[in-house]
Amino acid sequence: MNTDIKQAMHVEAGKSFGTAEANENERRWNDDKIERKNQDPTNHYDKSRMGLNFEIGPDGKIHPLGYQQKSLEVRLMDRLAELGWHPFKADSMIQPNCCARFIFGGNHDRTLEMAFGDQAVNLDKEADNSQLHRCPEIEQWAKDVYDWCARRYGQENIIGFQVHLDESSPHIHALIVPVGQRAKSGRECVMWSAKFGKNRYEYGRILREMHTSLYEEVGSKYGLERGDSIEGRHVSHLSKRDYIRKLTHEAKQAEKAVKGLQSMIRRLETQILNYKSQLDEVEEKLASGRITLDKYDARKADLLKLITEYQTKLDDKAGKLQAKEQELDRMTRDMERAGRIAQPFRNHRIDFDPPRITTKPPMFGVDKWLDEQNRSIASRFVKIVRQIEALYRKDAEQQVQAVQRNALVDYQELKRLQRENVRLTDLNENQTTLMQEFLDQLADPSVRERIFTIADALIGGQLVAVSSGGGGGNSNSDLRWDGRRPDEEEEAYRRRCLLYAKAIVIGNKKSSMKRRL
Repeated sequence: MNTDIKQAMHVEAGKSFGTAEANENERRWNDDKIERKNQDPTNHYDKSRMGLNFEIGPDGKIHPLGYQQKSLEVRLMDRLAELGWHPFKADSMIQPNCCARFIFGGNHDRTLEMAFGDQAVNLDKEADNSQLHRCPEIEQWAKDVYDWCARRYGQENIIGFQVHLDESSPHIHALIVPVGQRAKSGRECVMWSAKFGKNRYEYGRILREMHTSLYEEVGSKYGLERGDSIEGRHVSHLSKRDYIRKLTHEAKQAEKAVKGLQSMIRRLETQILNYKSQLDEVEEKLASGRITLDKYDARKADLLKLITEYQTKLDDKAGKLQAKEQELDRMTRDMERAGRIAQPFRNHRIDFDPPRITTKPPMFGVDKWLDEQNRSIASRFVKIVRQIEALYRKDAEQQVQAVQRNALVDYQELKRLQRENVRLTDLNENQTTLMQEFLDQLADPSVRERIFTIADALIGGQLVAVSSGGGGGNSNSDLRWDGRRPDEEEEAYRRRCLLYAKAIVIGNKKSSMKRRL
């Protein structure tokens, strides 16, 4: 059982409310519609538990789900008309919020316990749970949530309040019209800002207060801890496939960050060892009398300071690496769980009476009687086999569809990786060519000495006078250099200095050759 027993509340602004959503909330579906909805592996509607669904009507009492003659969207339009609400023009790019969609729920195990007590619930698709009965605790919880909504928004503004017990976890759908008063006339009207704030900052504050209020007035009575509020309304809800893609992208970024941190740690450890080696050399020089005590103390203090600084950086990077590795491990587990789209075959249950001989054999014509009985038994047996075949054939089709969807995504990922491989191959060949050219240039002693001189000066933060190689005017100019970047590692900075010095020297050499030509 999950020990994180929290309440859950989600609210979303609505600019309209369609018939399809209304039919889903009130379960105005036939068997074919339910079958089509359940073909989606992420859906789970249990027909054997739909009779346990209920709603709380305008009178505050419990009624069967969908008992009202008017559908949910019609009741919403009636209430909006009473308040004089009018949408913007049809061609307008924006529309005002006219309703709030609430979903109330909580910890999976706790809500199932409230709904069904200690009864065993089979959550497999097409399972038979017709033996279940609804427990009073779930009804009382729903009434308390309804009363909480009525106190905040007015009972007359609760358009629908449906409780679903036929899905994986029991939950409540509430459709509410936010009503406020106009400042000048005092007349009631549809006003989102009156109940949920004028901007996302006010909304975040109000939402935190709503979570606290719901916990204090309702959740605490049922052992549900305060839920986690969401700051603002800019929350994206992803499909399962998009969620897997998002996790994959985030995992790749985390893996890249882990490799970067590991590389930084190796460089820091190398630098610390280098400074410790220099410290040992200073100790040896002092012991052999090759250095005075004053110089020894100054050099030792500098080295110890550098070692301390790099050790602090190392500890910081090590902590970040550990956190990033844990994050990557969590993402990997999430991807494994989310990626299980193809479901295993289920053991279907088929109700049938075993074929039996129910009549006595006649005194005459026994052979004919046996033939008739065998044909009857064979017909009933074939009918049962055909039912089993149809059920497993449907399962197989769903498996194939799920695998095809996975294969399409994998194929797209393969193509992306192939393009990335071509790009990296070209980049590697280009880098190899540049490196070979650089090594050839370093073979010239004068060029090599000039490059290292400029690079050493840049590393030390000095300006370098670079000869233009041409005649006339000022033949020397200060080399422009932006210095070391705040987040640049020592090794990366030295490499950049060397490449920059090489570009300057080779550029000047080429310019001189052109002038001579």
